[in-house]
Amino acid sequence: MCSQSQIGQDKFAVCRMPVPPPVGQAVAAAHDDAKGFFLYTKHARRHVIDLPHNFEILKGQVDGLCSDWKVLNDDINRQSVTRQKNDNHGACRNELERILKHYQDNIVNRFIELVGLEPGANGEAGNQIPVHELSAACKGWNNKFYTKTFYKLARLDKKVCRFKTEVTELENKITLEHVTSPINPEIVVRQSAQELTHVPSHQAVLDSLVVCLNGAGRKRIIIHGEPHVGKTNILRNLNNRLVQCPPGLELDYVIWVTFPSLPEPEGIITDIQDKILRRLGLTGQNSGSGKNEVISRALREKSYLVLFDGFSPSIELEDIGISEEHEHGKIIIEAKDPYLLRKFPLAEKIELERLPIPDSRILFDKIIADEALCEKNSDLGDMIVEELGGLPGVIVSIARWLKCEQEDCWEGLNQRLKADFNVNELRELEGVKLAFHVKYDNLKENDRKCILYAALFPKVFPIHIDVLVECWKAEGFLRCTGSSFARARSEGAIVLGELKNHHLLHKCSERHVKMPINCRRVALETPFPGEEHETSFVKSAVPGHLEEAEWKKARRVSLMQSKLVKLPVNPESECMSTLFLQLNSELEIIQESFFTNMKTLRVLNLNAGLKSLPACVSSLTALQSLYLNNCSQLKQLPSGIQKLMKLEVLDIRGTLIRSLPGEISSLVRLTCLRFSLGPGACNPNPDPGSLETQTSNMFSNISAIQRNKLEELAIVSEINKGSIDDIVVRIKAVFPQFENVTQFENVNNQFEFILRRPYQSPWREGVNHLNSTVPVTHGHDPTTGNQWLRADNEGAAVDGPIFSFEASTSGTAGEVEQVIE
Repeated sequence: MCSQSQIGQDKFAVCRMPVPPPVGQAVAAAHDDAKGFFLYTKHARRHVIDLPHNFEILKGQVDGLCSDWKVLNDDINRQSVTRQKNDNHGACRNELERILKHYQDNIVNRFIELVGLEPGANGEAGNQIPVHELSAACKGWNNKFYTKTFYKLARLDKKVCRFKTEVTELENKITLEHVTSPINPEIVVRQSAQELTHVPSHQAVLDSLVVCLNGAGRKRIIIHGEPHVGKTNILRNLNNRLVQCPPGLELDYVIWVTFPSLPEPEGIITDIQDKILRRLGLTGQNSGSGKNEVISRALREKSYLVLFDGFSPSIELEDIGISEEHEHGKIIIEAKDPYLLRKFPLAEKIELERLPIPDSRILFDKIIADEALCEKNSDLGDMIVEELGGLPGVIVSIARWLKCEQEDCWEGLNQRLKADFNVNELRELEGVKLAFHVKYDNLKENDRKCILYAALFPKVFPIHIDVLVECWKAEGFLRCTGSSFARARSEGAIVLGELKNHHLLHKCSERHVKMPINCRRVALETPFPGEEHETSFVKSAVPGHLEEAEWKKARRVSLMQSKLVKLPVNPESECMSTLFLQLNSELEIIQESFFTNMKTLRVLNLNAGLKSLPACVSSLTALQSLYLNNCSQLKQLPSGIQKLMKLEVLDIRGTLIRSLPGEISSLVRLTCLRFSLGPGACNPNPDPGSLETQTSNMFSNISAIQRNKLEELAIVSEINKGSIDDIVVRIKAVFPQFENVTQFENVNNQFEFILRRPYQSPWREGVNHLNSTVPVTHGHDPTTGNQWLRADNEGAAVDGPIFSFEASTSGTAGEVEQVIE
């Protein structure tokens, strides 16, 4: 007998036996039926065998479909600025939900049911069952064609194959282009800005910026100026104005970037790149490397304008992704760092100056917004506005404070501003203090001392450049202490240029600088490096002098324009180095013992109503610069002047001194001498009162060695007749060691002749000096109202000798005219 297994094998073997050719009609019909059944069974078996593999492929497709959908929606969220969902997105979402439901209910759960696995046996959801378990459970059904489950598995495989096609079709639809539509982005994202309608001068700057943007080739523009002058507000107004681009200026993007205050350039670049990527709707770029390439590609074909509120010379635009090769790209930078002006490739440079008084008052009244109150306090308002220095940020801050205070606060504020101290008590000036220290803290220590020294001069006082540099040299603030005056002026030119670039000083004439009023307020409360507070005392325009305790600890004292009538008899000032007493016309007498305790004094300016000097001046053995100019009643130098062995500068112009004492030949370090000659001294017909005679008398007691020691000589004389050229010739004859003579005209036919010994810089050879035959034009002395003649090429020399190291070391710095106030 055959076993059941043998029988089963025989049955299967029979199925595999070749079907014999049919015999007869009935047999043929039976043969066709058997052949059809055989083919059906064969195809069914093939589906059952392929089912695990097809199911595994389908599972991967479904998982990938869900992942693609999530990535797609993340991309849509990131690019929401530039793209929005369309109807296809909803249709694809519904199709995905249908597919997932059908996959779970009719594919996964059906498969699990047929192969005998309980749902949730290997996970909460049926589709979490590992595929290899489903495949293994299915293999037992490969040859069980005589059961219903066998044919159900075959039909399930057919469904899987059809369903794979549906999933593939949906996969092809899940793309950003299919489910979203591009948004036409706004050209401009508006910025909060103060209107410029009440600041006409700033409105004019804004208009000029628009003109620059329309100009061909003007791709790099910088707007610069001192802090709080309104640069950022102008850029914000420009940004908002471009909501409607003017004719001829078509822009795809206006991108506003606030420069971050981060320590490292890498962090700054990344921050800027992220801001630009967000603006362009490309925030999906997460990698630090390659962001510049993404930005560059996105902007290459675009017409764009990037507005940088601040920038740094340590950052390259190429590193950000903004390339010079972008044909339609433009950049405007608000420059806080003066070094950027030299490093940045500029097409246009626009300097924003402080507001003129009329504009300042208009802005002030606009913020107060009370016409009756402004009218009632019109005079006080004018005085307050003048004290605010034309800085819009400061004007707005102070006006808002006054708006909220009582009316009687106006007078108190005016008095406080005029006093030039207690800045810390005015919170509205905190921004000025911060801006000052941002610049001040970046200076070298010697340069810090130089700017604090400039604050000794009165408010809005035009400081003569030569005098300022001489004082710096005497105080030891220059790094060339002890060297020639020409070298000192070269070093001073560098410092002046640095301070001017930082807007701590600004040029007010060809030979003068001023310190901005708000910078000076902060400087007066800033101690000199290495010194304690209250070692410098400034009481300019304030009647009276220092208290006894103040004299004792003072190192620098400025009592200019203080309406002094008398000074203390013998103040204890053993550490004083500078004393300014000029512009006190009522100060006629100085006590004999006044200078006794000032052994360390280096700079003394006595431009006052003095008729004589006390003999105790001779005790100032450390004195290096003595200014007696415009002491119009002074007839002679004090006795014992030969004891001032360190004296380098002696200025006696505008005095009645007509000859120098013989003792002056002992001043072996005297380098700069300035004096005046009496009326009629320049008569072309020589007589005992001629130029030659008087100048000879001046120098009769100066040895040849001392005469050769002089580097600078200034002579002021009244001209009655004759030409300037004749006078120049005669001056050269009297002083052959000075090859160059420059002349300047004051009032009442007075001329000043400046002689300087030729100086050859150790760094430059063969430099030509100014020619005295150059035509002259008139200049103006703002402190005296006098006029002078200056050479036509002097204007070019100002930016060189005054503020440029290269020009000033050439020797031409010494040719600039001098009238020492």
